[in-house]
Amino acid sequence: MHSPTPFLPHVLQAFARLKSPALRTDQEAVLFSLKCLLAASLGLYVSLRIGLNRPFWVIGTVYLVSQPLSGATLSRGLFRLLGTVGGAIATVALVPRFANAPLVLSAALATWMALCLYLAMLDRTPRAYAFLLAGYTTSLIGFPAVMVPGDVFTIAITRVQEISIGILAATLVHGLVLPRRVSMRVHARVAAVLDDAERWTRDMRAGASNTVLATDRSKVAADLLELHVLSIHLPFDSAHGVAQVQILRALHDRMLDVLMLSSAVEDSVARLRSPQAGAMDATGWRDLLQASLTAQRAELDLAHADCRVLQAQLHTARPDWRLQVPDRLSRNAQGAMIHQDHRIAARSALGAFVGILLSCVLWIITGWSDGATAVSIIGTACVLFGTLEAPAPHVMRYLVGSCIGVAVGLLYGLLIFPTLSDIVGLIVALAPVLLLCGSFLARPPFIMAALGVVLTFPLIAGLGTTNTVNIVGALNSSVALFVGTAVALCSMQLFQTADAGRNRARLEHSIRRDIARHAAGQGGVTRAWLSRVLDRVGLLAPRLQGHSSAAHDLRALFADVRAARASNQLRALDKCLHNPQVRALHAALIESVAAHFRVRAHSARSVDIHLLELLDRMREAAAASSGADQGHLSHLLCGLRRDLLASPLTHRH
Repeated sequence: MHSPTPFLPHVLQAFARLKSPALRTDQEAVLFSLKCLLAASLGLYVSLRIGLNRPFWVIGTVYLVSQPLSGATLSRGLFRLLGTVGGAIATVALVPRFANAPLVLSAALATWMALCLYLAMLDRTPRAYAFLLAGYTTSLIGFPAVMVPGDVFTIAITRVQEISIGILAATLVHGLVLPRRVSMRVHARVAAVLDDAERWTRDMRAGASNTVLATDRSKVAADLLELHVLSIHLPFDSAHGVAQVQILRALHDRMLDVLMLSSAVEDSVARLRSPQAGAMDATGWRDLLQASLTAQRAELDLAHADCRVLQAQLHTARPDWRLQVPDRLSRNAQGAMIHQDHRIAARSALGAFVGILLSCVLWIITGWSDGATAVSIIGTACVLFGTLEAPAPHVMRYLVGSCIGVAVGLLYGLLIFPTLSDIVGLIVALAPVLLLCGSFLARPPFIMAALGVVLTFPLIAGLGTTNTVNIVGALNSSVALFVGTAVALCSMQLFQTADAGRNRARLEHSIRRDIARHAAGQGGVTRAWLSRVLDRVGLLAPRLQGHSSAAHDLRALFADVRAARASNQLRALDKCLHNPQVRALHAALIESVAAHFRVRAHSARSVDIHLLELLDRMREAAAASSGADQGHLSHLLCGLRRDLLASPLTHRH
């Protein structure tokens, strides 16, 4: 006879499953989907109530704007509204002016869209959404109006109304119904970033491998960019948003110090432990390096403590937070400075212009009646996906979703809509598909496919005041959709897809070039320059994965960045040197370092003997001086020598 199975362990296992991350993600997706359905229902009711004949744009806007975080929904809605209004104004200004020359009008619209894409690629934050909307709103309004320019104003006004209703509905529902605050996500990410930073500082002191430490530091650089992106939404999240943004800027600056100090401590320890380095370093250098290491460890501990102080202030977010922290944390906070690549942005914009214009030429030559729909889809895809390095997989997912949306739309238009008689029945009928799409929209791998479904099926089904589908029109729209998406895919593959290896090499070159410029006394304020360079390092690190020299190259980059900073700081000490011979020696050293990095920007180069001799003579001169900056000068020289002797970055062609 078997003994009865204990009941309590099964209950505990059930509760443990309820707390699992996977189930929590499912619960959040279901809640997000329910709120999207409620917002879409509200927007649909209002649009039908006031007599708009294309309410499917309201539903599409709700799902485009909605984000799991309430503050992100509000900010995204505002950026979408600004972009839509800007695109509508540009379209109304261009279409009547060039109404008698369709080809010239198409070129003007393509130029505007390319400009919007260029600006969006330079701003890698949620604000870029406004530029994208200004571009593809022109595509959705302008190209259908090329053959009927007299209707452009009516179309633009209607589109702005539909999108405004969708934005308002999404903002109200996500902001009032069980809102998820951006600040909660920020608090969680800050805690994780600080925990990681403290962990790899402990690992470094325990002798962790260089590979792990280099990867961890580059990951923190990427995490800081994520916090900067989240900070864009904070002013829309609560009344404390402005103070939280200011605190995050101060935290960002202090985390840059943690990154630099941690890498400096690691390289100092490695050099002191290396027998080969010991043979090269004179006694004076080793003593100075040991003293610098002690000071930098103390600075690193202080930087970690300052980060925790700022984290505590982030939770309270008082307007007078600057009075609650040390002066070094409250003044001149720069925040994140992001990398901008004008050449890649211009290339993508030019590719979009060429693809859109060629499509317009083919449409005008063939006289296809549904060509306007196809070209508007091509323009929308070229702008919306043009910011991605490899847009083809995302377009393919959207195309798969659109195919599903066409099938679902025909099913609704032919079988379900004819049986409905009121708004309640319409919402109930739409609910299963919208709930499913909303759930997938909360899962990043399925976002494009879910958008393809939710943006396509109401259009094909003929959702409107009468809910009647024109089967011929629906089939023609479906063909135009598939043709437009396929041509957009080909266009982006030809004109807007960049080689990943070439982009990586360009990113490496931009880092080396900025290091050389900074070592030469150019490049602006040190803090802003450091933030931009480390942002590039955060972008480069994932592209180096799989390369055998990845950890070495990341470590070399940090050493070069520190050396350029030290050279720039040494340059600023020129006015403090009163001895003419020391000043001449100082000038020769600075110029030699600048020349070293000018060469190193184009090819791997180890430090030459002449530069090392200049460092030795400058150290002796600093030791013999009695100025107030003597200690600071000696530590800068020590750090510069350590970083110059680090192995150079691997150059790839």
